[in-house]
Amino acid sequence: MRFDHDLCMLFLYHKCDELTLFHLESLRKHNPDACIIPLTDTVQELIPGSIDVSGFDSSFQDAEKWRSIDTTVYRWFENRTFNARKYLFIEYDCYCTVNLAEYYGDLNDADVMGVYFFSMRENPRWQWFRELQTLPEEDRKLASGIAPFTCTMFRHEALEKVVANVYRHDVFCELRLGTTIRKLNLKFRRLPLFKRSTICWHVYPWQALRPGLFHSIKSLDHNAERYPQPGAVDICLYDVFRSLTPAKKFLPLYLQREGRSFFEDCKEFSRLALSGRLPGISRHSHEN
Repeated sequence: MRFDHDLCMLFLYHKCDELTLFHLESLRKHNPDACIIPLTDTVQELIPGSIDVSGFDSSFQDAEKWRSIDTTVYRWFENRTFNARKYLFIEYDCYCTVNLAEYYGDLNDADVMGVYFFSMRENPRWQWFRELQTLPEEDRKLASGIAPFTCTMFRHEALEKVVANVYRHDVFCELRLGTTIRKLNLKFRRLPLFKRSTICWHVYPWQALRPGLFHSIKSLDHNAERYPQPGAVDICLYDVFRSLTPAKKFLPLYLQREGRSFFEDCKEFSRLALSGRLPGISRHSHEN
């Protein structure tokens, strides 16, 4: 197959506001030679150069757009006018200050690269497994999640298989995509710890000052009154502890009290978790 680009970045957005434009500008600034496609589904004001997939025929039965952002990618892929070796999903609330082709590197023998990919056995309390009944009965034993959806990279052949086999009815995006990856037996590779530690499910809790890819950044004054980013050891502890929480959310707010170091907070978190006194976590938790 002939490839027109090595890497295509799909910048997904739902409104053309100051924050979205700032993040897109930063993405373009640090990736000047990249193929970047602003991608959306029915907005009042389009960013110049955007593709609005609402103009394409669709076989997807989406209930709400926030649940099914993945179908924006699938619909674009079915109607694309070029091929790339790799595709990277970047949502509007991602703040990029690095060259992402270098940051992600080569997929090598992997089909997909992202932050977390897990089965029900590995993370049974993930909230979206409550919607297991939305999957076909024969596939429920394969139920898996990929979280977050954003900042995930696919090899062309892998994304092609996903689009050809993904469920068309209403399924939450990270459950739909994760289960399809599992069903197709695609090989997943996690981003290295230091890189995935800045990609979160809610607002990034520290200042976003060092070079990296950050999610989510919801305001232009994000760094105001926030703690500096932790060092390498603290990041490792943070990543371990957040992976233990049922919804893989941030550490509780009480672990970020003024006057305490992050390392001290982690030690307190560890003590409470091991004693079974931390809400939602027991000594027998084995979640990914």
